[in-house]
Amino acid sequence: MDKKSIHSPINLSDNLKPNNFKILHQNIRGIFHKTDEFLTSVTHTSPHVLCLTEHHLRADELKNIKLGQYTLGAHYCQQSYKQGGVSTYVSSDIQFHLINLDHFNKEKDLELSATKIGLSQKNLIIICIYRSPTGNFKFFIKQLEVILNSLYKGSTYLILCGDFNINHFYVSSRKHRLESLLASFNLYSTVTLSTRIATNSSTLIDNIYIDINSCKFTMYPLINGLSDHDAQVINLSNLLNINPKIYYTFNRRIDSNSTCIFIDRLSYENWEEVFLEDNVNTIFNNFLNIYLRIFNASFPVVISKESTKSNHWLMTGIRISCTTKRNLYVTYRNSTDPNYKAYYKKYCKILSSVIRAAKKCTLTH
Repeated sequence: MDKKSIHSPINLSDNLKPNNFKILHQNIRGIFHKTDEFLTSVTHTSPHVLCLTEHHLRADELKNIKLGQYTLGAHYCQQSYKQGGVSTYVSSDIQFHLINLDHFNKEKDLELSATKIGLSQKNLIIICIYRSPTGNFKFFIKQLEVILNSLYKGSTYLILCGDFNINHFYVSSRKHRLESLLASFNLYSTVTLSTRIATNSSTLIDNIYIDINSCKFTMYPLINGLSDHDAQVINLSNLLNINPKIYYTFNRRIDSNSTCIFIDRLSYENWEEVFLEDNVNTIFNNFLNIYLRIFNASFPVVISKESTKSNHWLMTGIRISCTTKRNLYVTYRNSTDPNYKAYYKKYCKILSSVIRAAKKCTLTH
């Protein structure tokens, strides 16, 4: 195994390093009822970008999905079928642009989206892909080559992630063709562990491809129990600085003290500029100018950086319960005990109701 590719959780302090950049991919098998638990599962990892395959939503439904501090980026939704689809979410403090690849999409054969993130000297392009196991592989591989040719430039760093439905544990012609194509663009596999584990099978069909020669990285799985596919998290440790997107809020502090000051200042104003004029328009303008001057002096605008975190309902108890659920899931998927499976499902149901209650309580207060 390449010493750069180590499947072990990294130290959370790595998040504090300025050039670290994290991307998470997961075949989520439907995101609609999983948003809260999904956000909880990525809290400690704190990826900059989330790439989700098989979100199972139409375009109007996907746009209504809220993932905390993440903004919906490039995405694709199936029209004729009920499942599939890909979507990318970017942390709201990062600038990004959408790359239109809609004309390449074909349901089941090739579903993809591309998001460009501006670095100080290069552009980072993240391509999220889903290929159905029943899709046309020849169409997939041919179109993928065309797409990569159009995007591959010296000033661009490409990252390809998704569910390719090609098992990398076995030698096959499809695996060979895919890896040969990607290698011609200096893109190589970074995932070495199973990404989909069932009772009687273990496969590596999800992957993240990068140029491993120009970037140090750490890859590790994230097991959250929300899908039969485990998530993959890649930590790129020496990317150039990312151009941040900063939001500010503008507020006035109006309280009893500032209101008293405002009233007091109004009482000391002699209003000569108002009473000594005869023209109605001039009188009004002078009055408004004086009033606004006193108002702005009494209630100054306070500028503050806007917080991107909005999950106030995510309390310590819920975090612990979600961690417990993920640990239970690891045993659940390898167990044949019907009692344990029933216990796990009951635990999931109770946790979901607790999360709903916590969110409702937060909204009402």
